[in-house]
Amino acid sequence: MTSRLKRENVFAPTINLEEEFFTPNYPKSDASIRLIDASLSDNFIFATLTSDERMLLIDSMIMDTVEEDTVIIKQGTVGDFFYVLEEGQVSYTVDGNLVGSSTTGASFGELALLYNCPRSCSCIADTDCIMWKVDQKTFRFMLANNNANQMKDIHAVLKKVPFLSELGDRTLSRLVDAMTTVTFPDEERIISKGDTGEVFYILRQGTVRVHEIGDNNTIADQVIGPGDWFGERALVTGEPRTASVTSTSFCQTLCLSREIFEKVLGPLKDLMEVAQRKRLLAGVPLFATSNLQPFEMARLTELVTEFSYSKGKVLCESGTCLNHVLYIIRSGRLKVESGGKVTVLNERDFTGEQSLLAKEGTISETTITVEETAICEVLTKAAVERVIGETSRLLQKGSGFIKRQDPTVRLKDLIKFHILGVGTFGKVWLVSHKRTGKAFALKVLAKKEVIKHHQAEGVVREKNIMATCNHPFVVNLICTFQDDHSLYMVIELVQGGELFSVIHTETRDGIPNANSRFYAACILESLSHLHQRQICYRDLKPENILIDRQGYCILVDLGFAKVLKDNKKTYTLCGTPEYLSPEIILSKGHDTGVDFWAFGVLIYEMVVGRSPFYSYGTDQVTLFKRIVQARYFFPPGLVHDLAKNLIERLIVRRQAYRLGCLAGGDIDIRDHAWFASIDVDKLLKKKIRAPWIPRIRDPLDTSNFDSYLHIEQDESKRTYKAQLSAHDQILFLDF
Repeated sequence: MTSRLKRENVFAPTINLEEEFFTPNYPKSDASIRLIDASLSDNFIFATLTSDERMLLIDSMIMDTVEEDTVIIKQGTVGDFFYVLEEGQVSYTVDGNLVGSSTTGASFGELALLYNCPRSCSCIADTDCIMWKVDQKTFRFMLANNNANQMKDIHAVLKKVPFLSELGDRTLSRLVDAMTTVTFPDEERIISKGDTGEVFYILRQGTVRVHEIGDNNTIADQVIGPGDWFGERALVTGEPRTASVTSTSFCQTLCLSREIFEKVLGPLKDLMEVAQRKRLLAGVPLFATSNLQPFEMARLTELVTEFSYSKGKVLCESGTCLNHVLYIIRSGRLKVESGGKVTVLNERDFTGEQSLLAKEGTISETTITVEETAICEVLTKAAVERVIGETSRLLQKGSGFIKRQDPTVRLKDLIKFHILGVGTFGKVWLVSHKRTGKAFALKVLAKKEVIKHHQAEGVVREKNIMATCNHPFVVNLICTFQDDHSLYMVIELVQGGELFSVIHTETRDGIPNANSRFYAACILESLSHLHQRQICYRDLKPENILIDRQGYCILVDLGFAKVLKDNKKTYTLCGTPEYLSPEIILSKGHDTGVDFWAFGVLIYEMVVGRSPFYSYGTDQVTLFKRIVQARYFFPPGLVHDLAKNLIERLIVRRQAYRLGCLAGGDIDIRDHAWFASIDVDKLLKKKIRAPWIPRIRDPLDTSNFDSYLHIEQDESKRTYKAQLSAHDQILFLDF
């Protein structure tokens, strides 16, 4: 096994947008504003800020004065402020050695705005200095709140567009992400009558005049302003424009072409069809009152098929076996005869609901006949069972699928053997049940460390998320416990070691193309399982993927995973630096799209032998700058062309255009030519031979993991355990 340090996670405190927080505004001279603005323009973190966001940031910076020889930043301490130097000179030292200096206009400490990182150097005032500074909470909340409000405003405008109002909130949010800001000067012709319609516009700032309206130009000109839209038919028809539009002031617009619309979301007609099917299905009482999760309803909607039936067609006949089908009428009429009673069903009515619950072979007591040629939405019992398992779940109440904890496993019956891994908050032990001899992995988290890093909510969330997952490539939670000092998760044991140790050995870095494809296919299925449940994983890397005894990949450590309720974005920076996406680093809000970026990075690391943005000696600022700019290269002749194409389509700076975030979702990735040789059904059933089968001697074999013997020895000597208050213990009440 290779000996190496595990890549550390980074994280920042969660931003609660429900919390009342007002961005401060500190007065400054025009000269100070210009100086700060010029300093910000040279820093990649602020390069993507809008002019309004830049001014909000500048306004929120407060003046600070320090005397000569003052230590402004101390190496090793956790950063708190970002600084812009207005007057004076500062020096930078590392381990007491001078490494540089700066004067007026310089900035330093920017990583402190992103997450709670230790300072990499000390900063000392060579002279009396005047500086402007801002703290992490102000910066991140300002960005998150501003972005969330903008998204909300644009979303509200899209809801007013007649043919877009039919689409669901998740679809509209993706539409907002895909839009591009374009500005026009005063008296600029934006649309010319007669031109082919290709772009839809939302006006964010300024006014425009709509003129030359209609066939004879007889309709009076119209002036519209912020919050209005024009050119919307471009998304539907592409017909020639029926009017001209000219700016009457400086204008800022959000634009979307039909090409991008269909690439990101698919044809509008198909979207509206899906939206209508979803509403029809949700209107059936059996589904409306069920405990199905949103992702399950979405998958059921995908399995609804449309059929046309001619007049006189018998769909179900009394005295014969039920066909276990739900019919929802789009048009036409059906006649239902049951127990001597006749009912005529019209558009939007349904029948066959109870047949979904009936046992196979049940004899029908109803006859359903097409009275007038009908188009019906059809959902079969078999399709429902593919998504939710037993259809009896449709009768259950509660919050959906939660795995039952194994009552036969008790904490006092578990014997510790060796440490399998070490994390920020605790350790993972190999344990054995002293009665049955069955081996497990026991994740032990120190409550004091969890609280210290403000991760109590995240740990409880991890346990709850693991309890909802049931997939062959996602680690299985057996049960949980806690005492006054620690939290315990008993997890299925995966003995083949980390994927990292397969990629990186003492003799080589990287693995063959075919091997990489197999592992990537496993990982894609585990991510898809999470994403269907609206779970964003956020910590994909080889260290968090274990190899089971059959050589298959198992995704572990869901500590940073989060359910994105109502498809909202989240604004917390967390993960492993080399795998962070641009939208996480820039605090602009992110969702499951970050996992597809990390998936591209992981494939690159497998085939190349290193991550794309890191090279030996790269500091954190340089690493983040490369990521934000999506700047990387492929070593000549090393990467297969299809793998290269897939990576290039995953590591895309703008999430809306990233593979996996487009109209086909994860199916776009699964259908990529690089995966052509992978049979997904066989993969999920583990019927494909893995490229490497780990050698496992017995249930307690740890030879495929790094040795932590020195930590085990320290652990045996440790007797003191930090005491927690009653208030602290309440944080873990739901664990």
